[in-house]
Amino acid sequence: MARLGLTVVVVGLLSLTVFSGSVGAASGGISRNPGGGTSSSASSSSADRYERVWFSLAPGERRWANRTADCESGRNPRAIGGGGMYRGAFQFMKSTWQASPKSPGGDPIAYPYRTQAVVAVMLMRRDGAGAWPVCG
Repeated sequence: MARLGLTVVVVGLLSLTVFSGSVGAASGGISRNPGGGTSSSASSSSADRYERVWFSLAPGERRWANRTADCESGRNPRAIGGGGMYRGAFQFMKSTWQASPKSPGGDPIAYPYRTQAVVAVMLMRRDGAGAWPVCG
């Protein structure tokens, strides 16, 4: 049991060193974009890193992310709202996405839900839930 705990801590710490970023804020209304699957432009190894970070988050942070994404987009990682201004499950503006902690850059809809969720949680940790005034 102690070895499993140490492994989780080490993986979490290693994951945190892989990413960097600064802060931004955005939110907004959505429209549905069918086909909420993942995009081939997001690399598998990158998605795997975000998957590991997702499971290292506190359960309350994962619940917050799921509730917020449900409210913002129905948890659709390819949702587009505000005439294209707001993108992904958390309805990021592209500039916010790119400036957020742990963001891989590019367009949020190019990444799977858990990548978007990790970025959203890291932004929420840093700035609070104000980027999602209705849903956060």
